Amino acid sequence: MLQRFRLNLEYDGTDFRGWQRQRRERTVQQEMEEALAELNHGQPVTLIGSGRTDAGVHALGQVAHFDLDTNLDAATLRKALNAKTGVDIYIRDCCPVEADFHARFGARRRTYVYRICLNRVVLERRTSWQTDDRFDENTLHECAACLPGEHDFTRLSRAAAEPESKICIIYDSKWIKGDNFLNYTIIGNRFLHSMVRMLVGTMATVARGKGQVADFQALVENRASGMTAVTAPPQGLFLQKVDY
Repeated sequence: MLQRFRLNLEYDGTDFRGWQRQRRERTVQQEMEEALAELNHGQPVTLIGSGRTDAGVHALGQVAHFDLDTNLDAATLRKALNAKTGVDIYIRDCCPVEADFHARFGARRRTYVYRICLNRVVLERRTSWQTDDRFDENTLHECAACLPGEHDFTRLSRAAAEPESKICIIYDSKWIKGDNFLNYTIIGNRFLHSMVRMLVGTMATVARGKGQVADFQALVENRASGMTAVTAPPQGLFLQKVDY
């Protein structure tokens, strides 16, 4: 009998072309589905994730589900999948769930974190945006404060190809300064393609004095603005958590 399983997994996105399967490209979904097929006597198994991370983007708390007819218990299944995937994917938890659990449509909140390294540190090059630029922290906080609420993010995403609504609800948006890092955390009900990277890149541009907070706010409100959105590099972004 088919059983639905939920996975909590993390991955280093550096060497992946994102989450979603693509022909002739290495993706997280494809590698996981190939491992699942091996456990299903060569028959395909579809893995549904909570969201599609872009190429180079990492995850600490991605959630996914799949259906499998197996005699293996969840702990053995987790161990088998970890043995069949690359070292840059790690399944932290595997558990059986009800048949109506859905990793994508059941998610209520998603949390992303973006890390900017303010000095070049070799060991952080795969997991942060490294820059010698200096940012006005008050400006970053002002920009972040524009985001909570319901907005149309058409101007701050690559959403043209997405048929669904461009409306997202942001619950929290904040910058925190560390010793050598600026860390940005955003929590929302959903996110569009490249949306978080464009938010970070545009806020950083304003904080370098190359735009005004009012220009950023106009983009958030989907109005004409004195600037266009700027996309931050992918390696600083992490899908941290998904709430159900």
